[in-house]
Amino acid sequence: MYELACPACNSPSQYDISDYLLMCPFCSATFRLDKESGQKEIFNDHYIIANTSNPVQVKSLVLEWLARLNHKPNATAKEYFITNISGLSRPYWVVSLEVYTVWKGLVQRQHRVRLDSYPGTDYLIEHGQFKRNYRWAISGRNNICESWGMTRLHEPKEPIEVAWDGFPLDSTFSRGQLQEPKTEKSAYDSREFFEFKFSNGLAIIGVQVDEDEALRRARLHVEQYHLELSKLNVDYLTDFRTEVEVAGVQLVHLPFWYATYVYRPRTILRHFYRPKEKNVILEGYNNGVLAGELPIRHKDKLWVNALICGAASVILFLLGLAWHSAFFVVALFGVIVTAASAYVALTRAAEANEQAPVVERTAQA
Repeated sequence: MYELACPACNSPSQYDISDYLLMCPFCSATFRLDKESGQKEIFNDHYIIANTSNPVQVKSLVLEWLARLNHKPNATAKEYFITNISGLSRPYWVVSLEVYTVWKGLVQRQHRVRLDSYPGTDYLIEHGQFKRNYRWAISGRNNICESWGMTRLHEPKEPIEVAWDGFPLDSTFSRGQLQEPKTEKSAYDSREFFEFKFSNGLAIIGVQVDEDEALRRARLHVEQYHLELSKLNVDYLTDFRTEVEVAGVQLVHLPFWYATYVYRPRTILRHFYRPKEKNVILEGYNNGVLAGELPIRHKDKLWVNALICGAASVILFLLGLAWHSAFFVVALFGVIVTAASAYVALTRAAEANEQAPVVERTAQA
């Protein structure tokens, strides 16, 4: 930390000069520091989306979200316990883009044509084009995984696997709203010139990534996105070209709330399920749920099934020894189900561990 005077109000304060942009805690001015010459340049294109939430509202929204997932909504307050709630105002470079894509590929015929001299006639050549506009958000932090959920914010409507951390701001900050929005204006349209007061109690996170890096990553993300969209149209993609036109770049601080909860079932399931902390992330403008972990995933259900079937197999085996040999057949079936459930659960856990580093490396590229 170094003491510097603000170029706008001349008030001295402590700054982390490793950040790309510095923010004065007195007048909220944003400026760059040239470390070699010591010159300071005010950065004016800095905005903030005001935080309109508080911990009480966030807790209520998380419980409402969990109640909608629960087959017994009235039991939510007794089985789910909020363990922590925190909020941050995070910096994002919002890049306005116009993206134009041309694609070409092969599509297999529905009715196959048998021509021995033309083996390729089972496929038709298809081509097309599409254009989209985005306000693409790129994290202003070097470590995109420093908070849970930051790499999961892009959830496209198309059936594709996302392998990047950037996201379209307009569609992301308008989803997951459990209540009527407080205003018809979008989050981006409601932005204000940066002032600390608009965070309304949230900690303001510093900016580490510069505009050039943000532009490079935004181009990379939308090109990958449009590549995946083009693949949906064909069986074999043979040509793909994308032109990206940048209309502008702005720095915007976005409000996020993080909550963790624990699920403790009151049924017999509590003897087989070990409670784990789960995460939920919400946006602090219209209180939409952006991402959340389910209390029990399919892998957890498989393990519970394996434990129950395994216990039942032991009991049936003992009954077979004490009473009738027919119980051995049922016990054998239980052992098979136990082994199959455990194998599928382990396989899916291994696949998830393999995919996580790939997504992280791609997002950091």
